[in-house]
Amino acid sequence: MSGNRISGLGSHQLSRRRVLELGLGAGAALVGSALLPRGAWASGLPSTPIRFQPFTRELPTIANGQLTVLKSQPAFATGCTFPVTAKPSFYAITMKRAQAEIIPGVKTEIWGYDGLYPGPVIVSRMGTPDVIRFANELDVETSIHQHGGHNPSDSDGLPMRDQLIFPGQSKDYCYPNQPSTGPDGRPDPNDNPSFLWYHDHATDITGPNVYRGLAGVYPVVDELESGLIAAGKLPEVGSAFDLPLVLQDRLFNADGSLFYSPFEHDGFLGDVFVVNGKAQPFHVVQRRKYRLRILNGSNARIYMLRLSSGARFLQIGADRWLFPHPVERDRILLGMAEVADVIVDFGAQQPGDVVYLENILVQDSGRGPGGDLNAPDVRVPGTPLVKFVVAGGQPAGDLSISRTEPLRPITPISPGEIVATRTFEFNRSQGAWQVNGQFYDEDRADAQVKLGTAERWILKNGGGGWWHPIHIHLENHLVQRFNGRPPPVYNSFKKDTTLLGPGDEAEVFIRFRDHAGRFVAHCHNVEHEDDRMMIRWDTVAP
Repeated sequence: MSGNRISGLGSHQLSRRRVLELGLGAGAALVGSALLPRGAWASGLPSTPIRFQPFTRELPTIANGQLTVLKSQPAFATGCTFPVTAKPSFYAITMKRAQAEIIPGVKTEIWGYDGLYPGPVIVSRMGTPDVIRFANELDVETSIHQHGGHNPSDSDGLPMRDQLIFPGQSKDYCYPNQPSTGPDGRPDPNDNPSFLWYHDHATDITGPNVYRGLAGVYPVVDELESGLIAAGKLPEVGSAFDLPLVLQDRLFNADGSLFYSPFEHDGFLGDVFVVNGKAQPFHVVQRRKYRLRILNGSNARIYMLRLSSGARFLQIGADRWLFPHPVERDRILLGMAEVADVIVDFGAQQPGDVVYLENILVQDSGRGPGGDLNAPDVRVPGTPLVKFVVAGGQPAGDLSISRTEPLRPITPISPGEIVATRTFEFNRSQGAWQVNGQFYDEDRADAQVKLGTAERWILKNGGGGWWHPIHIHLENHLVQRFNGRPPPVYNSFKKDTTLLGPGDEAEVFIRFRDHAGRFVAHCHNVEHEDDRMMIRWDTVAP
């Protein structure tokens, strides 16, 4: 290892970097106020001592103005280059400290994009590039990853020395927003994303940086989705019927400050459930269909989502992409960084009815959940996350989407395209996390793949009771087999993150099309990521 990256960390050892984060070294600054109260780690994690009444704060949405939509700015000088015919949109975001009311009536210091938690919503359109200048007014370095994006290496937000934004500095990120090249060499609109998000990805400190608030959503619209909206199949982006839901869990001190312990190598869990920056909010809905884009933005918590009414989800997409057709589901398992894009119909409810989006999964450790995840009702009623209150009356007009609705076609990857097979095993060693028996080293390329080819990657969980959601940058992947069998239909389309339980193995196909350079793949339990469970892989010219 080089620089401040230290391999072979024992379970009770601290790297120099971790000492500096905690303010335990001479002249070091704390990651945040009261992040680690004295003695907290010695006696185990505490519980949040603040008591509050849930469902007293409204769910922040774009329509009610509590989720701020980022406004474009006049063009500024930048090093970004795009096709001559493309006219970019320009934006600026400043990362800084701010106060937020997460628990009702309590002020908490957060780190936010533009001082907001979650960060401002960036609404984008395929065919229009985005240039975003991120300025860092924090006292730690940052790196911004557009999660699910198909971007050049220099704008991927890599955890590498030359990609970091240091305090007092800024960097322009260049997002082409162009269809990727298909197997025939032409643009492939079937690969266009629908719902990206962005978050910090700084070396060794992604966990505390994201935990403090550095995350936001990034919906994208293209011609196909615009057509579905115009036909009344889907709601207008940002309308009252299009609700992004960012699920997170947080732990608080008595003074309202956030508690975070980097000693939780298994993964850090909170005991207060937060949606769009509010602890257990409510939302008034009409008797009609809504689109919910549910993102698991937690550090280490996995969710099993269910509607308390017993109604079913009509899932129309996963991670960043629409399905070829909807899939009905009564519950959804959602690993860290995964997205479930669903339609929920409140039309059968009566005025005054209450429906909860609830988490019915018990998880007491960052290792992951235990027990039988297929047991039908052992965890019901679970923990309510959002309270939906049904308003009176039957509104005129509704979404006309049905179970048979054709959505986004899929461009398959055939076995005949595969030119190489690689195996990546995710395991624990020496108190930290490895891939194929090695700790992440940004100076070492663990794989080199040729642009214009496709490969088979075998993703293996080395076991030991830990869960690992595996996120691959740059390209989506298609799961071919899971534990030797075809995957469930809802996991057989485009994914950027695949959740592996203990001992699980996924066989995925990936097509590498554009952008030569360095990229990474890693566990999205961000404490595992910070503790070395990551590889660097490079795309090279054929």
